[in-house]
Amino acid sequence: MRNYVHTRWGQLHYSNIGAGDHTILLFHETPLNIWAYQRLAPKLAESFRVVSFDTPGYGESDPPPSITTIEDYCLTFAEAIESLRLERVVTMGTHTGASYALHLGAVAIPDRVEACVLAGMPYYEESVRVTKVPAVVPDFKDDGSHLIASFNRPPREYDTDLLSRMTAAVCDHPDRAFWAYHAVFAYEPVYTLPKVKVPVLFLSSKHDPLYDCDNRALPLVPHGRQVEIPAEKMPLYWTQPASVAREVSAFINALPAS
Repeated sequence: MRNYVHTRWGQLHYSNIGAGDHTILLFHETPLNIWAYQRLAPKLAESFRVVSFDTPGYGESDPPPSITTIEDYCLTFAEAIESLRLERVVTMGTHTGASYALHLGAVAIPDRVEACVLAGMPYYEESVRVTKVPAVVPDFKDDGSHLIASFNRPPREYDTDLLSRMTAAVCDHPDRAFWAYHAVFAYEPVYTLPKVKVPVLFLSSKHDPLYDCDNRALPLVPHGRQVEIPAEKMPLYWTQPASVAREVSAFINALPAS
């Protein structure tokens, strides 16, 4: 069943499954949508309420009027969270989604967030961040070579099934498939990470292309800890959903009573 909430940018698509004393908000990476969590969300929903959002401009969510910022995306997420009357939440995200999860917990709605789970936090060295350039969607070709180009773009550490879904996502919205990367590369987590007052769990793997970013971010978080999950293929939420759910459940169940 599709669910929508109205925001300043139009309709924001979300899923809502499970029940429990804690609510987890899931934020996906670029250029995917909430179906990236189709393996993980049901496992988390065995113990918690799980709300997954399509980022504005991705999946079934209406887009922002133009390329924007992490801060602006989070204002729209916060508007949706307010409309859905979600009072106490755990924000969880991977890559681009980790930027949203962090900013919501540290700046946008800190009074509503009881913890954050970050998997592959895009905290690049500054010399790297300023040189980052968002990918460009290849022109569509009669021979289908643009599909191969899109398939070969993401990190080779990614599972083949997910690479195929990323290729489909690019073809679904070629005009804005990489808009969110502009926001990620402009964002400076160095100023946000120290502001997080709640517990933070970094879910990491040595094969994640942002593994070093997690290691760099951890010391800046006042109440952070890191768990490494072994995996040959990425991302963890897709290839290791049971392990991710187990670690997230243990982390949430150990939170102090609110």
